[in-house]
Formats: sequence, structure tokens, C-alpha cells
Amino acid sequence: MRYAALICAALLAFPAAGLAQAEDVKAEITAGGQAWQAAWNAGDAAAIAALYAEDAVVMPPGSDAVRGRAAIEAFWQADIDASKGMTSTIETKEVHAHGNMAVEVGSYMSTGADGSHADHGKFIAIWMKTDSGWKIVRDIFNSSM
Repeated sequence: MRYAALICAALLAFPAAGLAQAEDVKAEITAGGQAWQAAWNAGDAAAIAALYAEDAVVMPPGSDAVRGRAAIEAFWQADIDASKGMTSTIETKEVHAHGNMAVEVGSYMSTGADGSHADHGKFIAIWMKTDSGWKIVRDIFNSSM
């Protein structure tokens, strides 16, 4: 009888451990999104690119895919340069963790330097756990306007 109680307690603990791990991943991915936002708002394309894996792919709307960290940095630098003082706000709405990969679903809003609403839309980012932490391997976004 005592063993049955121990087995039941152990089985109940496993889902709780998995839930805690999923919450940890969600917090890490959300923090990554906030780091992306802070870097973009600071005009730091190098810091944005550092969040991507070396072989990452960004799939912007109306454009070919951008492949590799160096090209991704150049892409975001051009976007920052063209933004003329806009700021972006990113909201992580969902994180689905699967082993060493996680899918982030979220939304963004861009505000003009004068405070006007410039754009809003949605994104999906696929993150992979690497030796240097979570890195974005695929990033796709589009405007809702």
C-alpha cells in the first residue's frame, strides 16, 4: 500500500514538472521577444541579429526570404533606417515548447515618432535551444493593415 502511494505521488509530480518547464521556456522566449523589441527601438541591428541563429531565415511580407545572420542584420538595419524614429511594441501571445524548439506567436505595433499609429500585425518565430541559449531560426511576420 505504501508503494502505491509513492507511485501515485511520483506520477502526479511529472506533469507538474513538465508544466514548470513549459513556463520557464515561455518566460525565456518572452524575454527574447522583449530583447528584440528593445534592440529595434534602440536602433541596434547587431543586437537584433544576435538573437538569430547563424543559419536563420526571416520571411518578410512582399519580399524574398533573408538568409543568414549577416543578411538579417543588414535587413533590420535598413528597416530601422527607413523607420525614421518609429518604435515597436511586441506582445508574445503564445509559446508552444517542443523539446529544444519553441514556437512563439505574437503581435506587434509600430508607432510613429509623432505618436501616430504606423502599423500593426502578427508574427510567428521558431526558436531553437542552442549552447548559447535560445535563438530564432525562422521568423515570419505580416501587417494587418
